Amino acid sequence: MNIYFIGMCISMLIYILIGFIVSRKIRDADDFYVAGRNAPVLLISGSMIASYTSTGMFMGDAAQCYDGAFSAVILFAGMQSAGYIIGAVFFGRYLRRSNILTIPAFFGKRFCSDKMRILAALTAIITMTVYLLSVMQGIGTLMHVVTGVDYRVCIFLSLTVFTFISVLSGSRGVLITDTLMAGVFTFALILSVLVISRNVGGWYGGIRLLASDSGTSAILSWGGKPGPLYDTGTENVIWGLTYGIMWMSVCMVGPWQSSRYLMAKDEHTVIRSSFFSALGVFLLEFLVGMAAVMVNVTNPGMEDSSQVMIWAAMHMMPRILGVILLTGVLSAGISSATTFLSLIGASVANDLAVNSHKKDSIRAGRIAMMSASLIVLFLAVYNPPAIFWIMLLGVAIIASSWMPVAVAAVFSKRLTKTGAFCGMLTGFLSCFALRLYASLFHITLPIYLDPGIVGTAFNVIAMTIGSLLTKVTEDEKNARAELFIIPKAEQNPVEIQKTLRYSRLSVSVGIIVMLLLLFLWVIPYLQGTASKG
Repeated sequence: MNIYFIGMCISMLIYILIGFIVSRKIRDADDFYVAGRNAPVLLISGSMIASYTSTGMFMGDAAQCYDGAFSAVILFAGMQSAGYIIGAVFFGRYLRRSNILTIPAFFGKRFCSDKMRILAALTAIITMTVYLLSVMQGIGTLMHVVTGVDYRVCIFLSLTVFTFISVLSGSRGVLITDTLMAGVFTFALILSVLVISRNVGGWYGGIRLLASDSGTSAILSWGGKPGPLYDTGTENVIWGLTYGIMWMSVCMVGPWQSSRYLMAKDEHTVIRSSFFSALGVFLLEFLVGMAAVMVNVTNPGMEDSSQVMIWAAMHMMPRILGVILLTGVLSAGISSATTFLSLIGASVANDLAVNSHKKDSIRAGRIAMMSASLIVLFLAVYNPPAIFWIMLLGVAIIASSWMPVAVAAVFSKRLTKTGAFCGMLTGFLSCFALRLYASLFHITLPIYLDPGIVGTAFNVIAMTIGSLLTKVTEDEKNARAELFIIPKAEQNPVEIQKTLRYSRLSVSVGIIVMLLLLFLWVIPYLQGTASKG
């Protein structure tokens, strides 16, 4: 038993203990599914960051950056960060007013349609199961490589931990453990980046060294290195924009992100937490990406680039820091897994179950979580395709099926239940069918035919046609009108001014981030390329 395995086991025991303590405070369905609707900014933003920064970031995105797609990853990281703020302002606060337990329930209430609620629930469950599979594969691979323990044993051990936390403590436990885990891997990552950069000649020295070498100079260029994604820089950038749009959609309305707004204590918390979530996610993406890129100085040409951060932790850092970093990566994976699992349980119990009593709802949710865990365990054992591409399938599905309908549900007076249903169903089926077709026949689709983009386009078309052929009912008009009624508790002038300051601050921070990218990436890269010439 090595020190890495011991560190991981200790962290998992701590999370189990927290879950057990929190479970003793669960009183009803609101506590279990939406944390009593009283979560502060710290827990909301911490959970949103943690549920995003899974093994998909530390292994999937890190691999893409190491291979030469740094600029594309940073591009869609910036767009998805903007998605948090846009989503909170134009969707999240209206969602919070609806006073429901799940996002599918919002669609059902807005369109006065059980069919709409069930369809949204099914797409959410499928998407989160797919995403959970990618996280499980990442956790299993991480533990297996680091500890030498059999992959299947690692899968079973980690699954037991996050299932226990989710089943026992519900959303309240997930929020607390997520925030703690976010703190662990943020702290570990910052220290790790400093150590990695020191080992390659310093931050500026490492970048200049990569830029001055003809074999690695393209890695940090605007178009990235030809090959890993596409053969030209233009195609790589377009790919970054494409997935930036999809990730922006996910951060705006995706169930594992926007569901946190249902747990916020008020609308001001919704908007304020989005600011910290956007900033935190972008900075973590930047640090992970740059750390992975710098590993090219000492270990270029890794066969399995998804293990780049694992290799760095075990070969470029002091042992204790490596343990903390890998424990942090494990924490990131477990935090995402608890989020997905708890939302699957919530959707099954509250959106698919008919006339379930509140006590029965909690029991049904727990049974659904355990069932989903067993399904994912079965699938993960067979070691499915690369983490990054499984993750992108989940992103594409939720972007193509949910985003147009969610935005239109708030701001369109002409959208009908028929239009919404047709749009969501068409978006989902077209995205899934195109991805399946490409996989079965081993076809690399052109960028402009990405399943997520195609599905979104078909969603809008079907939604428009369906709405033109039907009329908005009075119940639908009233349901939409209720979204624009600001609760009295939200009208405190002091709190409004405080929230407005956050809005202005976001612009200032955006400018600061652009300047940091200029001085921490662009300028040293240009200096390195100049010295090459």
